[in-house]
Amino acid sequence: MTSITGSWRLDDYYMESDGPDGTRPLGDAPLGRLLYGPDGYMAVQYMPGDRPPLATPNWRWATDAERLEAVRGYGAYSGRYEWRGDLVLHHIEAALYPNWIGVTLVRRAVLTESRLVLRAERGHGDPPTPVLVWERLSC
Repeated sequence: MTSITGSWRLDDYYMESDGPDGTRPLGDAPLGRLLYGPDGYMAVQYMPGDRPPLATPNWRWATDAERLEAVRGYGAYSGRYEWRGDLVLHHIEAALYPNWIGVTLVRRAVLTESRLVLRAERGHGDPPTPVLVWERLSC
């Protein structure tokens, strides 16, 4: 049986919609890493692949507008995880978005040896479903 344990690279991120093409909130070349440890902890970071550098070499010297733009579209969280059939539960302990701390995010998963597709479980009437496609990294 294939396991989600390991390191994953973000290959695609789009919003599933009724039309033939969903929108891509992180652009056409997103960057991201997803780690599932054998100890039951996970961490993820994702961002647009075309983020421009800050005008200053130290982020502390950047303007508020530059710092805001630098984190726009960036996401990161970590915590415990559970694999339950075709669901992965992320029990958030730390997050860039503070409202997720203490929350469990549910992801419907399709797993093959080299690919993991995660769809956010959403309630009826919510916006289109975020879909993240991850490729397994090999050592």
